[in-house]
Amino acid sequence: MGWRERHKAFQEWFTPRRRRGAGGTLLAVWAVGICIYPSTYWVYVMIPGIMWFMSAWPAELHDKS
Repeated sequence: MGWRERHKAFQEWFTPRRRRGAGGTLLAVWAVGICIYPSTYWVYVMIPGIMWFMSAWPAELHDKS
């Protein structure tokens, strides 16, 4: 299986529900980690968590204006 096929399979597997779960998990790890072991490196956990969590919401919620 080539790189493109694996990437396509991953995109189909990484559904919005899984993105919300993964993003929420990363944000929870960040929140606990920043309290237990404060450092500037936790930003590398927080940013993907926010990106995955926020990108998983349906577009209908953003277009209500």
